[in-house]
Amino acid sequence: MRTIALSVALLFGGCLAVIWWATSPVAAEEEGFFITFGKDTKSLHLPLGKRTVRIKPAFEDYTFMMFDLCEAMKLWPHDCMIYPMNGSLGGNAIATIADGNRIIVYDRELSPIIGGGGAMAVIAHEIGHHYCRHLSQKVQPRLELEADRFAGAAMRKAGETFEATKSALLIVSKRPSKTHPGYAQRLKAIKEGWENPQTAKLCRQ
Repeated sequence: MRTIALSVALLFGGCLAVIWWATSPVAAEEEGFFITFGKDTKSLHLPLGKRTVRIKPAFEDYTFMMFDLCEAMKLWPHDCMIYPMNGSLGGNAIATIADGNRIIVYDRELSPIIGGGGAMAVIAHEIGHHYCRHLSQKVQPRLELEADRFAGAAMRKAGETFEATKSALLIVSKRPSKTHPGYAQRLKAIKEGWENPQTAKLCRQ
């Protein structure tokens, strides 16, 4: 597959930076870019099986959400060198890595369901996955709780409300699975991060 360079203009730390992203699993097309997920692709939240998704640089509002969260958590500059993208994932969001580049893909179809605050909390959760280096670990419920704790802390530090933060859980199953905790556990983790933001970064200890 062709290697392409994607030029994305981002407002990074108060400065306009042009980030060149060269990645082999992504193929360019006039309407966007395609990334293929399979057994060799590191990602969280995407259903098992090979799947190709068209992604585009995230809309301005989602991009600024990510920057606000990173700034609130004081992740500049390396820990938030993440590329925010939009793509159709069937009402989902993912943290993934493509050729060494950290990416968050957010499905904009979620926003009418969970609202702007919920969207921000979902993005915070995916940042948490990257910050906690979860993509190098075996998928398990603990990773989701760590990312939820991170999201709770990030949303509070960014000045968002707890109601907005927990609205992200409107898409979460009440029942736990082998990879994801149930609603009650996840709400508890978000609340822990909200009430004790210093615990959000313990995942790296």
